[in-house]
Amino acid sequence: MRRAILAIASLAALIASPLAAQTVDKLPTTTLPPITITVFTVNTNFPIPPEDNRAYKLIKEKLGVTFKWDIAVGEADQKIGVMIAGQDYPDLLHINSPKFIDAGACIPLEDLIEKYAPNLKKHYQSNPVTWAKMHEKDGHVYCLLDYGIPENGVVDTEYYGPAMFIQKAIMKEAGFPKITTIDQYFDLIAKYKAKHPTTKDGKPTIGFSILTYDWHKFDLCNPPPFLAGYPNDGDGIVDPKTGKYRIQYYGPEAKRWYKLLNGLNDKGLVDRESFTDNYDQYMAKLANGQILGVHDQYWQFQDASKALIAQNRIWETMMPLPIVFDKSIKPHWRDQPLPNLQRGYGISIKAKDPVRIIKFLDAQFDPAWYKIMQWGVEGVDYTYDKSGQPFMTAEQSNRWDDVTWKLHNLAELWWAEAPKYEGHFTKGGLAAALRNNPNLYLSSLRPEDREVLKAYGAYSYSDLMDHNPPVNPPWYPAWQIVPPDGSPEKLAFTKAQDTYAKDLPKVILAKPADFEKEWTAYADDLKKTNIDVFEAYIQKGLDDRMAKYGKLK
Repeated sequence: MRRAILAIASLAALIASPLAAQTVDKLPTTTLPPITITVFTVNTNFPIPPEDNRAYKLIKEKLGVTFKWDIAVGEADQKIGVMIAGQDYPDLLHINSPKFIDAGACIPLEDLIEKYAPNLKKHYQSNPVTWAKMHEKDGHVYCLLDYGIPENGVVDTEYYGPAMFIQKAIMKEAGFPKITTIDQYFDLIAKYKAKHPTTKDGKPTIGFSILTYDWHKFDLCNPPPFLAGYPNDGDGIVDPKTGKYRIQYYGPEAKRWYKLLNGLNDKGLVDRESFTDNYDQYMAKLANGQILGVHDQYWQFQDASKALIAQNRIWETMMPLPIVFDKSIKPHWRDQPLPNLQRGYGISIKAKDPVRIIKFLDAQFDPAWYKIMQWGVEGVDYTYDKSGQPFMTAEQSNRWDDVTWKLHNLAELWWAEAPKYEGHFTKGGLAAALRNNPNLYLSSLRPEDREVLKAYGAYSYSDLMDHNPPVNPPWYPAWQIVPPDGSPEKLAFTKAQDTYAKDLPKVILAKPADFEKEWTAYADDLKKTNIDVFEAYIQKGLDDRMAKYGKLK
């Protein structure tokens, strides 16, 4: 009931407040004819917005744009395959892999950007290397990147990347120890699980779980390079001295990790259901506070944390740690922002009016519209204090955490994949993300998180992972190099992925006495996948990047 009252009050305030009306009246508008833009997305984190959504109503009123959504459910790749086979495309395609581009489903964008999109041109061409990387092998740009191009300095507070995550309650109970190694990490988990075999509501606690379902299975193979101090090059490791690439599925780092998991499984610390659970089951265990530790990327399970926060079970939420194999290794978990290549929106070959669409995409990039979609309305959802910093009352801040309020007031489904500001709007100015502005960030921290960060002398969880991550080499990362569908390299890669998904559960769940036997069988199976063809393809891509964008350092 409280949420409903807040939503009604917010709408009433929008209508009644002179300040709000003045702010909305000043929004950039268009004289172009109205258009309905059809959009396909594989982002299932946000539902289709209701008709009374405030942000979308303003977009329709001021910019003449109405959205018609097609959200992929179930097997996204199957849906994409059907669309490609039938050449049945909407106006905008959510690009999250090379599939649409390789299939010729998108039109080139560089000329449209040059002629009709000055805001997008300034944004994407602010870094010449990034703009060069956005061009595909045929010389064209097909995707408007959604993330990874911060302007006027980086601002990181929340940490959404990869880490060894652990429940905050474990660290608190242990007195907030400073741990760096994987043995220390699992020692804390084992001791806590022995003392707390069930959650507060009687469900069994789980020492360590692994997300292995469908495309999420990269969590099964990704930890070894990180634990060995390498950055995120996806399925492989790049030697920092020579630039040589090797697949990391069965290297010495991998064997060390899976042997450790094998021993932990023997002690009852590994969730044996990890290899049969689907994504929803994995999320449910996290949302119940059952899982004590996990390797993942926070963006994959943040909704589980939100569920615990809604129940005021903050200590059962996870915190990231930059864990490594041993103290001789320097961690490299956190990156500087990376251009999210082949991720964002593309205009399809079936688009009704590409010029009208690119003009809208350029208009929505205006800071005023960014704020409407992601901050709300000035005078209703936030104000400015005397120093010019955004300010929110306790009620406004609480609304910001209300999923129902966001569904009716912000444009999250659109904004998730749209071109966007990151960093600051101007040099030394306000942070683009509302709660990245220092006063709001600090006031938004819950007492439990303040306690954690204070104990570790960190400003934020990003700061805790790495206060000052190294500069990314121009060629980085290797995971952005992807062989085309149907190629021998892609076939070998797919077979290798299927092999580790099939064999690694046997390796982890085997009796310790059988580990070497199962590992040898797994390594032999991998060699049969022709994975060296994939390795050669990635090496060629890296060599090309190094020659084009700069050497290792």
